[in-house]
Amino acid sequence: MRKKILLVVMCLVLLIQPIFASGSGTTVFQVLQIPMTAYEASLANNYISDISSSVTNPSIIPFASRSLILTHAVYLEDTSYSVAGFNLPLNEKSGLNISCTYFDLGTMKRTLDDGAGGYIEQGNFGANDKALNISYGIKLNEIFSAGLSAKYIKQTIDDVSYEGYAGHLSGLYFANESLFFGMGINNFGPQVAGYNLPTNLYFSCSDNVNENTTVIAQLDGYYNDDIYELKLATEVNLEEILFFRIGYKIPLKKEIEDFTYEFVSNLTAGIGFKFDFLSVDYAWLPSGDLGNTHMFSVLVKF
Repeated sequence: MRKKILLVVMCLVLLIQPIFASGSGTTVFQVLQIPMTAYEASLANNYISDISSSVTNPSIIPFASRSLILTHAVYLEDTSYSVAGFNLPLNEKSGLNISCTYFDLGTMKRTLDDGAGGYIEQGNFGANDKALNISYGIKLNEIFSAGLSAKYIKQTIDDVSYEGYAGHLSGLYFANESLFFGMGINNFGPQVAGYNLPTNLYFSCSDNVNENTTVIAQLDGYYNDDIYELKLATEVNLEEILFFRIGYKIPLKKEIEDFTYEFVSNLTAGIGFKFDFLSVDYAWLPSGDLGNTHMFSVLVKF
């Protein structure tokens, strides 16, 4: 009966997704779409199968021990991106995660109208995005968990800033020891300065093909941007210590103009090391002519 209910819910998610599509294609706070860990990034931004994803997916929090998660990325065009998160178990069934994100967009030349149809330079100005995320997750029973996040986001460009709030509601269903499903709605909230948030409705699943290989699939609908993607990824481990990861994002509603650029830009890869108290992850994210992003994450258990 539970499996039948789950299948019905899955179908509803797939049916509801296009109904909400606004097609506006313009959203604010794009920093919310950047992967928060190198683990997620290397798997095409899937986030249901590792405790490091507790900074992103609140339904994973109940399975996380007390731990610190740090991420840093040298992003495109000399920008940088950093995340710090802390997991705090409350009891055997629930826990909290507090995380903060900082995206430094660097400095740019300030140009002003010179009154004669031209422009003059007048110093530099900076831009950045900040986010604070507080999440709670709970095990409802042996096969279900759920979580909720509240986010505060602030974007600053020179002397102008915008603030907003967002939420994330998610759940996990464990069919057996290796097969589980996740679904949720991420970054929902009120408009900011007349713009929508990059809200994402998703459904994902993960299963172990064998003792060393995990496959993951996730369907994402960024309906305020009118973007839909199927994310496929796999992870291969050696002795549960060394992990090789690769992922690919398949656009479901987009005309491909440059196949080579699209293929490279949608590809992700990475490597990870796990020990008793420490995990280290690296992700390589190519962006064609714009260059590559190198992301690193560390998880330390206490």
